[in-house]
Amino acid sequence: MANVAGYILGGVFLIAGLSKLRSPLETRRSLRDLGFPFPKETSIILPLVELLTAILLFVDPATGGPCAVALLVAFTVLILSRLVNGNTSGCGCFGAWSTRPLSYWDIARNTVFIVLGAIATLG
Repeated sequence: MANVAGYILGGVFLIAGLSKLRSPLETRRSLRDLGFPFPKETSIILPLVELLTAILLFVDPATGGPCAVALLVAFTVLILSRLVNGNTSGCGCFGAWSTRPLSYWDIARNTVFIVLGAIATLG
């Protein structure tokens, strides 16, 4: 079960990282709108971190799981803080594929991903 959870989550991070790299200007805009400092640099670093997390999840879910959970918790807190403050600009979580406004659906989705990361970690 841990491997399956790791592979599913690895696929999510793979898609997220690749889609951000495919549309760097959209990624930069999304990060800027979300309030990230240094959106130009972050638009390069974040997809690479997501791709490295995907690789870890595919190779060793117990190692990649904590990385994925840490990223997902950080993203979820950021999204929640934006929603509470009335900022519903698109998260760009999956690059140009996810330009719809932020919603509590994003929190629910990330919660499911966090559970998958915990399963991958704990085996």
